[in-house]
Amino acid sequence: MNRILQKRPMKEILYRESRVARALGEPAKFAIISLLLKQGTLTLSEIAKLIHRSKTTTCYHLSKLKSLEIVRYETKEDGVNYWIKYENELRYIMKSLTEFVNRSLKGIHSET
Repeated sequence: MNRILQKRPMKEILYRESRVARALGEPAKFAIISLLLKQGTLTLSEIAKLIHRSKTTTCYHLSKLKSLEIVRYETKEDGVNYWIKYENELRYIMKSLTEFVNRSLKGIHSET
């Protein structure tokens, strides 16, 4: 009996979580998040210089992070300032990633 299986739509929360995880998986976006968590509010020029990317590339990554509500911005006379929107939550995620990687590296080193 042939039945057409309909794909069940992904739950919105899973979709959003996967998009944030994907952003964290990109080195430039990860670097921007880490930088803003460490340094606080920065301008586009400052971010671009510190992550060694062009302003155009940095602006692209920031726009993606803004659309995910990871980064916020404010336009002022002297330029645009960027910061992390949910700082405590992102600090926790970054800390958890560091702990996970360190723990997995210990496992790798103990196996050799």
